Amino acid sequence: MKFKNAPKIAIPIFFVLLIAGAFSFTQKDNDPVEKLVAALQKWTETQPQEKIYLHTDKPYYMVGDTIWFKAYVTIGSKHQLSALSGAVYVDLYNEADSLAQSLKLPLVAGMTKGSFVLPDSSSHDGNYRIRAYTQWMRNSDPAFFYDKILGVGNSVANMSFCKISYEYSKDGAKDVVTAVLTYSNDKGEALSNRKVDYALFENGYEKVFSGNKETDNYGQLKIKLQGGKSGKLQDKHLTAKLQTREKDIVVKDFAIKSISTQTDVQFFPESGPLVSGVRTRVAFKATGTDGLGVPVKGVIIDNDGKEVETFEATHFGMGQFRLMPEKGKLYQAKVTYPDGSEKSIKLPPVLESGYVLSVYNNTETDTVLVRISSNPAILEKGGQTVSLIAQSNGSVSYASSMPISKPLTSLYIPAKDLPSGITQFTLFSSTGDPMNERIIFVQNKDQMDVKLSTPKKVYAGKEKVEIDLSVAGANGTPISGNFSVSVVSEDAVPVDEAKETTIFSQILLSSDIKGYIEKPGYYFSNPTEETKGNLDLLMLTQGYRRFVWKDLTSGKPFKPAFKAEKLTTDVTGRLLTLGEKPIAGGKISLINNKLGVIIDTVTNAEGYYKFSNLLITNEIGFTVQGRNAKGGKNVEIKVDKIRDQDRTPNINIGDLDTDMGKSMKASLENNKKQDEEMVKSGQMSRSQQLKEVIISARKRKRLFGYDLIMDGHADNTYRPNNVQAFGTLLEWLRATVINVQFIQAEADCGPVTMPFTRNERMRVFVDGRQINDCEVQDLFYLDPLDIDRVDVVRTNAAIISMTGGPSLFLSTKRGVGILRAGYNPSVVNYSPRGFNPVKEFYAPVYDSNSRITDLRSTVYWNPGILVGESGKGKISFFNADTKGVYRVTIEGINGDGLLGRQVYRYEVK
Repeated sequence: MKFKNAPKIAIPIFFVLLIAGAFSFTQKDNDPVEKLVAALQKWTETQPQEKIYLHTDKPYYMVGDTIWFKAYVTIGSKHQLSALSGAVYVDLYNEADSLAQSLKLPLVAGMTKGSFVLPDSSSHDGNYRIRAYTQWMRNSDPAFFYDKILGVGNSVANMSFCKISYEYSKDGAKDVVTAVLTYSNDKGEALSNRKVDYALFENGYEKVFSGNKETDNYGQLKIKLQGGKSGKLQDKHLTAKLQTREKDIVVKDFAIKSISTQTDVQFFPESGPLVSGVRTRVAFKATGTDGLGVPVKGVIIDNDGKEVETFEATHFGMGQFRLMPEKGKLYQAKVTYPDGSEKSIKLPPVLESGYVLSVYNNTETDTVLVRISSNPAILEKGGQTVSLIAQSNGSVSYASSMPISKPLTSLYIPAKDLPSGITQFTLFSSTGDPMNERIIFVQNKDQMDVKLSTPKKVYAGKEKVEIDLSVAGANGTPISGNFSVSVVSEDAVPVDEAKETTIFSQILLSSDIKGYIEKPGYYFSNPTEETKGNLDLLMLTQGYRRFVWKDLTSGKPFKPAFKAEKLTTDVTGRLLTLGEKPIAGGKISLINNKLGVIIDTVTNAEGYYKFSNLLITNEIGFTVQGRNAKGGKNVEIKVDKIRDQDRTPNINIGDLDTDMGKSMKASLENNKKQDEEMVKSGQMSRSQQLKEVIISARKRKRLFGYDLIMDGHADNTYRPNNVQAFGTLLEWLRATVINVQFIQAEADCGPVTMPFTRNERMRVFVDGRQINDCEVQDLFYLDPLDIDRVDVVRTNAAIISMTGGPSLFLSTKRGVGILRAGYNPSVVNYSPRGFNPVKEFYAPVYDSNSRITDLRSTVYWNPGILVGESGKGKISFFNADTKGVYRVTIEGINGDGLLGRQVYRYEVK
C-alpha cells in the first residue's frame, strides 16, 4: 500500500498475498497507520538505539590474567557501526558485585579495544561481571546494557576449593534457606576441622550477619541465611574465610543464587489474551530461583474439573500447548515439578470478544505466515478495521489497515523482507490502540560468510601458524570487514559453545530482550529446525520492550538526560555571584600546570561558559578559575559533571558458577603448571605463587614521624608499584583496593567521588591529617607515584574509635603539603574523565633455540584484523608449548552492518 506524505522507511513496505481476499484501501489523513509509522520514524530519529558487544579473548580467567576485549557499538535496525557516540564505558565488578575497575575508551567508527588486569594482590576468585554502555544508552533502560558473567579462578601452591549448594526447609509458613559450603584440596580430599569465618553482605559491603564454624569430617559447614533489612536473599553475597593449618586465610565469595525451592511458572497466550472460541497457542516458562529452566509438566483443567489439555516442558523449562477457550470458563494449570510436588496456577481470564494474532516463521519456505483470528462476537457486530505493523528497532517492514469480515485473515510475508533479528508484530484497533503483540526471530542467511584455513591441521609447540582468512557476502561476493581474533588452548580453556555470548546472540537477540537468556549460544552455534523452534518458544515467553506504544504516540518531546558524547570533551559550567546570581562577561581559565596549559573564555549573558573539543586522556586534572568582568574573586564557579552510572542488578543469576573447582579444573591445572614453570625459570618467586593466601604480619611502621598504623592492624595495605597503566590515584585505587567502593556523593563543592565500605562513607587521612571531601577530590587526581602507602581500616574497632569510622590512611612520598589549603569557591579542581590507555597484547616470536616454557592459555589476541575489498586476509602467530586442540575464534562486522563469526580448530602435538 502507499501512504500520503509517508516518511522515508529504512526497509521498503512490501506487497503481501492476502489469503482471506485481496484488499485495497483509500488512505485518509487521519489513518492511524500513518500516525503510528510517523511516530516510529520520529522515535528512530530522536532516540536511535545503540547496542554493544564485547568480544573477549576467552570465556573465563585466572587471577593474574588480563581480560582482553574489543567493543563493537552498533546503531539502528541494520546494526551499522555507530557514529553517534565517541566513548564507551566498560566496568568490571568483582566477586562481591562491587565495582573493581572502570574504563572509558575512545570509539572510532563504532569500535575500540581495551583490557583489564586481574592483579594477584587484590583479586579473589569468583563470579565477576563485565558491563558496557555509552552515555547515550543511559537514556534507555539499563537492562539493554551489555552485561555478562566472567568466571575468575585462582591456582595456588596449596590449592583449596569450595563449592556452594543449598538446602531448603520450612519454619511454619516461612522458607528457610541453608547454604552448604564444601571445602576440598586439589586432590579432592575434604578439608575437615578447619575454622571458617563467614558473613553475609548486601548493597556491596553492608553486613547482614556474621559468625564462625568448623568444617565437619566431610569438609562441610552449613550456614542458615537471613534476609537482612529487605527480608530477601536476592542481590546478596556470602564471604567465607577458611584458616589453613599454617594459620593463613583463604577467602571465597559467593553470590546467593538459589533462594528457595519455589519455581516460577508463567503462561503466555500467543499475542496476549485468551479469546472465547479462538484456538490459541499457549506457551509457558518454568524458572527456578537460580535463574535456570525447570522441566515441569501438567494438565489444564476447567472450572468443572474437566481435563482439557496436557503440557510438558521441552526446552530449558519452556513448552507450549493449544487451547480452545470457551465463554464463561475459567482455566487453571495443575503443574507437576521434578520432585513430584504439585501446584495449581490460574490461566488468564477468557475474553468474550477479541482477536488473536498468530505468527508462524516457516524456515523451510523462508516465509512468515501471519494469521488474525476473530471470534463470533466481533463478527456479529460487523467487524472492524484493524491495522498491523511489523517493525524492528523502529524500522517499519510492514504496515497495513484491513477490514475484518471473516474468522480468519492470513498474510504471507517473505522472510527476506524482514531484517535478521527480532521483529515485533502489533495489531491495532481502528482508533490506533494496541490490542495484540507477537515477536519473532528472523534468521536470514544474509550475514558475512567467514572462512579460516591453514596449510596443515597439526603443528608443533612454538611453531609459526599462518591462517588464511576469506570473507564474502551471502551471495558469495568478496567484501571487506573489521574483525577481532582469539586463539586459545582448548584443553586449558574448555568452551561450552551453548553458553557462549557471541556477536550474533548479543546484537541480534540479547540486546533487544529484557531478562536472562539461558545458553544464548545454543541458538546460533549450530542452527537446526529444532533450535529454530526452540528460539520461537523463547520469543513466545520473553517480551520485546524497547518502547511503549502509548509513550510513542503521546507526542511528548524527548529530552535526553544524557547527551551522546563526542570523541572530544567539552568542559561547561556557570559563574555565579556568592548570592547565586549569574555573572555575564566573567573570565574563566582552564589551567593544567603540569602540561603548561592555560585556556581562557568568557561567560555569556546567563553566566554559562564552555571549553570545546578537548581531547583528554588518563583523567588529566584541571584547575578551573573564575573572575568577574572586573577581575574580582568574590565569585562561585560551577562545573557540570556527569554522575557515574549506578550499579545495576545482576540479571544473569543463571550463569553464576557455584563450583569453580570442577568447572574450571583444566584451567586451574594449566595455570598451576604455568606458575611452576615461572618459578623454575626465575620469572616468579615461590612467595608470589601463594597469591590466594592472605599472610598476616606484625611489623611496626613509622610514617613521617606519625605512628599511624601498625602492620597487620589495617585490613589491607597497598603500595603503588607497577602503576604505569594508571593516570590518577583514583584509577589505581579502584583497580587495586578490595572491599572499598568509590562512589559519587554530594559535598560543598559539588559531586565528589568518595570511598565507601559497607554503605558507610570512609574518612580519609593524608600524612596523619584528616582531609575534607573537597580535598579528597584533589587527592584522587594525584599521580599514584606520589603515594608511598595506603592502609585500609574497615574492622579494627580500636582505630575506628579514634577516627570516628572506617578510614583510608595515605602516606605521600613528599610529605605534608601536597593538597591546597581551604575551600575557595572561585577555584575548582576538576578532572573530566579521560580515556584510559590501551595495552597491546604481547605475541612472542620464537626461534629454534628458545627454551622458555610457554603455557599461556591465550596464545594470540588481535582486535584489529582488517580485510579489504578483496575479501582476503592473513593471520600469523606462534604456538605456545601447550599440547592439544587450539581454538581460533574470529568475529567482526562490515560497513553495512553485516555480522560474521567463525570457529576453527587445529592440533598441537
